Amino acid sequence: MNIENITIGQIVAIFVVLQALAQGIKWLISPYLKRQEKDKSIIDRIKDAEQHLDNDNKRLNTLEEDTKQILLSVYALLEHSIDGNNTTDLKKRQKEMNEYIIGR
Repeated sequence: MNIENITIGQIVAIFVVLQALAQGIKWLISPYLKRQEKDKSIIDRIKDAEQHLDNDNKRLNTLEEDTKQILLSVYALLEHSIDGNNTTDLKKRQKEMNEYIIGR
């Protein structure tokens, strides 16, 4: 086939074949593209869940520290009410509570 002998019909036929190949390739990879889209959606949901879990963990750590401070204060009050002499521990706890509350 000489380049000078190529007709418009042959050029159109080549383009039709190329278009058919492109559509075939598109059809073959479409399940992969759909799966990739679904995977991205799942990954986004996992990242969102991880962010929520991280926020919840921070909040639980704060609540745990708050509870610890409250229990230490209640313990100091209990000791004071038992023997009436524990004013230094009460003042120490008062100072620690002030520092804790201000430091938040």
